[in-house]
Amino acid sequence: MNTYKITNITNLAPKRDRKFNSVIDIEYVDGRTKKTIKLKAGDNVFLTINSLSLSTHRLRIKKLITIDEINAIQLAKSMEKPKPVQKPKSVKKPIVVEKKKEIVEPIAQKKPTIRKKTVEKY
Repeated sequence: MNTYKITNITNLAPKRDRKFNSVIDIEYVDGRTKKTIKLKAGDNVFLTINSLSLSTHRLRIKKLITIDEINAIQLAKSMEKPKPVQKPKSVKKPIVVEKKKEIVEPIAQKKPTIRKKTVEKY
């Protein structure tokens, strides 16, 4: 009995592709019964069976799924739930805002400019 990790990779196809984000049917034989799993885009499934069916290999050749054969140790690691990471509590320091001194300069008074109009005579 081998364990296979089958991943649907239709979410990586180009957007104009007709198989983009499609649901794929994975067929396999369990004992003497034929079973089907519907696999959504980006999802994966672990199957422990003797061998994969021909239709599953065709999907792999069409680059709609990836198949990885894994051992029991890798299977146990992938089934573990990830432990939540605790963030260290940060001590908030008070923010000190210093007031800036405003410098006021006296406005220099401008003298009005007198413009003389020049008139040209012809």
